[in-house]
Amino acid sequence: MVMEAPVNLRLAQHSEIMGRHGDGERWAERLIDDGRNLAVWISAPPGTPPDPHIHPDFNEWWIALDGRTQWQIGQYEPVLSEWGDIVMAPAGFAHDIQPKVGVQAIRFGVTHPNSNHNIKGIAPCRLIPVDEGQTNPNLVHTSLKALVERNGTNSNWTEVAVSDERNYATYTHDIPATSSGPTSHPKENRWWVVLQGSVRWSIDGEDAVTAGPGDVVFVEQGRTYSFATTGDEASIRVTIAAPSSIIPAN
Repeated sequence: MVMEAPVNLRLAQHSEIMGRHGDGERWAERLIDDGRNLAVWISAPPGTPPDPHIHPDFNEWWIALDGRTQWQIGQYEPVLSEWGDIVMAPAGFAHDIQPKVGVQAIRFGVTHPNSNHNIKGIAPCRLIPVDEGQTNPNLVHTSLKALVERNGTNSNWTEVAVSDERNYATYTHDIPATSSGPTSHPKENRWWVVLQGSVRWSIDGEDAVTAGPGDVVFVEQGRTYSFATTGDEASIRVTIAAPSSIIPAN
C-alpha cells in the first residue's frame, strides 16, 4: 500500500523516511508527483511475494538504494542490483522484482502518474543474458560501480542513464568544492537523488539545503538555484530532467 505523504518537498531525507517505518515492513511513499512523473520510495523485505506485470506504453525505471534486489526484466536473466544502480523495464517488458539481501531492500521507482499493475506478466519461455558490454543510456541494468571504474574518481564527469519521451536522467560525479552558477528551468521541474557525498543547494529566497546519500531534492520550475559539493568526499547524484523534446524553445 502506498502511504499518503506530502510530495514535492524541497528535501526528503533518507533517514527521516526510514525512521517512519519498522524493520521488515513492506511499504511505499510517494515523494514526487509533478504531472510528468510519479516517483515512489518502495521498501520490501526479502521474501516479499513477486508481482510480475507490464506497462505497455511507457518505460519504468528504478534507482536501487539499500539492500540488494533481483530484477527479471522481459526475457533477460535476473540481475542483482547494488546501491546507486539504475534498472529499466522498457515499455511492454514484464518485470518481476524480488528483494534478496538486507533487512529492507529499498528502491526509488520513477513511473507514469497513471501507472497501475493491472496487466500481469507471464514467465518467459527462455532467458537471455544481459549484455553488460552495451553502452548507456536506457540499459536494462546500469551499474554505478562500472561507471565509476570507467570514468575514475579524480575528475568531474556525467553519464546519461535514461533518455526517453518523459525523462533525461544523468549520473554526475563532482570532486570536492565543485560548484555551479545560478540557473533556472522556466518550463520544467527538476530533482535529484544524491548517492554519495554531500551537496548543498541554494535556492533563491530560501535557506540552503544540504543533501546526503539517499536524499531527494526537488526544485520546481522557474526557481533559480545553484549547488556545490561540500566536504572532503566527491559527490555522485542522479539528475532527473525533462527531455528537450517536451520543453518548447524560448
